[in-house]
Amino acid sequence: MAHYPFSERADLLVLTCTHVLEGGDVTLVCHHFNDNTWEFTCGDTHTEEDAIVLSVGELCEMDPSLHLVCDLPVGGAATRSSRAHAWQFGRIEGEDFYPAADSRMN
Repeated sequence: MAHYPFSERADLLVLTCTHVLEGGDVTLVCHHFNDNTWEFTCGDTHTEEDAIVLSVGELCEMDPSLHLVCDLPVGGAATRSSRAHAWQFGRIEGEDFYPAADSRMN
């Protein structure tokens, strides 16, 4: 991997979905406040059978555009329509959020 922008280790395990592994775009990224976990999914509705645990480094190799969400604050979410579209940033509904990070979300 030439450049890895996340502050977390590249071998950090994150949640993704089978749709992403089958070639679908990551369109939803969440950085959860309560347990500091990350999700990188296609944004569709999922069952437990759709869940996959993968390293964030592997995901970045599959989709280098994920570097644009590397500083997503805890409690934050990023969405886009497809890999060709820009990320939109906001908060995860119903979760706490660090107030100091609020200015980075606009």
